[in-house]
Amino acid sequence: MRRRPGWGLALAAGWLALVLAAALTADLLPLPRYDETLAGPPQSGPGPEHPFGTDALGRDLLSRVVHGARVSLGVGVGAVALGLLIGAPLGVLAGYRRRLTDTLIMGANDIALAFPSLVFALAVVAFTGASLVNVLVVLGLLGVPAWVRLLRGTTMVFAEREFVTAARALGARDRSVLWREVVPNVALPAASYAFIGMAVAIVAEGGLAFLGLSVQAPTPTWGGLINEGRPVLETAPHVVLFPSLVMFLTVLSANLVGDRLRALTDVRPSGLTPERPRRARRGRRGRRDAGGPKGAALPPETADPEGTPLPPEAGPHRMDPGALLQVAGLRTYLPTPRGTVRAVDGVSFTLRRGRTLAVVGESGSGKSMLIRSILGLVPGGGASRAGRVHLDGNDITGLDGEEMRRILGTRFGAVFQDPMTALNPVRRIGVQVCEPLRVHLGMGRRAAWARGTELLASVGVPEPARVMRRYPHQLSGGMRQRVTIAMALACGPDVLFADEPTTALDVTVQDQVLRLIRRLREDNDMAVVLVSHDLSVVAEHADEVIVMYAGKVVERGPATALFERTRMPYTEALLAAVPKLTDPAHHPLRVIAGRPPDLADPPPGCSFQPRCPYARPRCAAGEPPLLAAETPGHLYACWYPRGTEAQAPETAGTTGTTEGADSRGR
Repeated sequence: MRRRPGWGLALAAGWLALVLAAALTADLLPLPRYDETLAGPPQSGPGPEHPFGTDALGRDLLSRVVHGARVSLGVGVGAVALGLLIGAPLGVLAGYRRRLTDTLIMGANDIALAFPSLVFALAVVAFTGASLVNVLVVLGLLGVPAWVRLLRGTTMVFAEREFVTAARALGARDRSVLWREVVPNVALPAASYAFIGMAVAIVAEGGLAFLGLSVQAPTPTWGGLINEGRPVLETAPHVVLFPSLVMFLTVLSANLVGDRLRALTDVRPSGLTPERPRRARRGRRGRRDAGGPKGAALPPETADPEGTPLPPEAGPHRMDPGALLQVAGLRTYLPTPRGTVRAVDGVSFTLRRGRTLAVVGESGSGKSMLIRSILGLVPGGGASRAGRVHLDGNDITGLDGEEMRRILGTRFGAVFQDPMTALNPVRRIGVQVCEPLRVHLGMGRRAAWARGTELLASVGVPEPARVMRRYPHQLSGGMRQRVTIAMALACGPDVLFADEPTTALDVTVQDQVLRLIRRLREDNDMAVVLVSHDLSVVAEHADEVIVMYAGKVVERGPATALFERTRMPYTEALLAAVPKLTDPAHHPLRVIAGRPPDLADPPPGCSFQPRCPYARPRCAAGEPPLLAAETPGHLYACWYPRGTEAQAPETAGTTGTTEGADSRGR
C-alpha cells in the first residue's frame, strides 16, 4: 500500500515554511522595528496594532518574535549543516571501509560522546564569548558524533545490498560506488534526521539564550525573549507565552516533518548526481590481455585471521590449455567471534567457452561465496583468500584493484538473485544500464543511451525506450531481472555468473529468463556459471555440475552422468528431495535429515557423515578425497559411493524434518 503524507505533515511543513518566510522578509513586513521602544503602551496585551502585544519597554512583541526567528532558525540550520559537513564523510567512510578505519573513527566518536555536551557548550561559550558564530560552531560540533553514528549505520546497511556488489562487479571504483550508489541512498535518511537535529539545535540555542550566553541584546532571540519576560510574567504573561508558543510549534513541526520523512522514505530513498569516473579506453582486444602476467603472486592476505597459514592445494592441479576459466584450490576464510569460517574450502574446476557450469547445494554450502571469491568481491572485515583463478591462461588472483576493474564488467558479468536489490532504487534504469558502457567503453551520453536501449530490446524488454526512463520499483520482477542481465552483458563479457537468477520469479518467468540466458550464451559464445537450488533447472540447462557441501566440492562432472549415476549420498539426497508428479496425494516431502554443519566447527572426517544414512566409522576418521568415477570428468568425495558394492544403510531413510533442505526443485 502506498503511504500518504497526511494532514499532520502538511500542517507541520506549512508552519515551518511560514516561520522561514517571516524570518527572511522580516525587514519588509509592515511592523515596527524590533528595537523601537515605546512603540506602544508597555506591557499592553494583544490588539489590532500589536497582535502579540508589547513587552515591558513598549516594543512590539510580534516584530521581536519574527526577528528572533532569524537567530533561532539560523543557528538550527547552520549547526545541522556544520555537523553534517564534518560527520557525514566520517560516518560514510567508517560504514563502507570497516576494519581499521571504522575502529579509529568510532573510537574517537565514542570519546566525544562520553563528554557532557552541555558542560562543553557552557564552557566554550563562556570562555570565547557569547556571539552567534560561537553558538553556531559549538552546537554544530556537538552534533558531529550523532551524525557519524547515524550515517555509519545507514551506510553499513546499504553497503551490503546487491546493487553495491553489482556496481563493484561492473568494475566501479570505491569512490564511484560511494558517490553513485551509497550516498544517494543515505541522503533522505540524513535529511529526515536533519529536521530533528535542527529542532534540537533550536532548543539548545534557546537554553543558552535564556542563560544569557547567546546573542546579546538588543538583537532578539526566542530564548532571550522568554528570559526578558520572566520579571513581568505575573502582570503580562503574553510576553512569555507568545515566544514560547512559537518556539514550541517550530520544534514540534521540525520533529514531525523529520519523523514522517523517515517513515515515507523507508522503502525507496532518493538520489544525487554522480561524479563521472575516469574512462577506460581499452578495446575488445585490449581487454583480452587484461588478465595480467601468468603466475602472478598471491595477495598478502593468504593467511587466516588467526595467523595460521592457509592449507596448500591438495595435490597438483594441471592447467587446461583450452579452458576459458580455471579455478584451482580456491579458499575463502571469514573470521567470526566463534572462529574462522571456511566458506570456500579448496574448490577447483575448469570451464570452456560456450559451456554452462551449474553449482548446486543447500543454503550455506558456499555457492554464492564461491562466485564472489572468483570475482574478488569477498566481504571485508579480515576475510582471507587463497588459491588461483586463471582467465584465458592468465593468473588474475594477484591483480590490484585497478587491473581487476578492467576485467569486472568487461570479461566477467554478474547477475544476482534478487533483481530489486540488485538495482539501485534511486537511479533510473537508463542511467544504470549506460554506466558500464560509459565507464569501460568510453561511450558518450547519447551513444550509451542508444546502445542501452538496444540491450534492453535484445533481452526481450518491451518498449525499451520507455523503460530506460523508469525506476526499478515501476517494473515487474521479470523485467527487473532482464535489466540486470542487460547490464551484465553490456560490455560483452566472456563469463556470465548467474547467482540464482530466478529465485524471486514465478515459474513462467523463470523459464523465460533461463532460456534467454541460454540463447545469449549461444549467440555470444560465452561461458555461464549458474548457481541454483532447482535441480530440474540444472538438469535442463547445465552441461556440467558441481555439488557443494560445507564449502567443498563433494561431486562434480557432466550433468548427464552425474544425474544418471550419482555417487555421493548427498547428491542422491538432493535428487530424492525433488517432488515427483507420480507421488500420491498428500505424500510427505522427502527431506534431508539433520542440519548443515557449522563451518566454524565442522565435524571430523566427511562433513556429511552426521546426516548420511550410509555413514561408517571410516567416514568420521578421515575426509575422503575426490575420486574418479567410470565416466571421464566425473569425480566424487565418498568412501562408500552409491552404485558400487552393497552398502546397507545403518540408519533410517531420508525423511524427516530439517531447515536445510531448501535445495529441492520445483
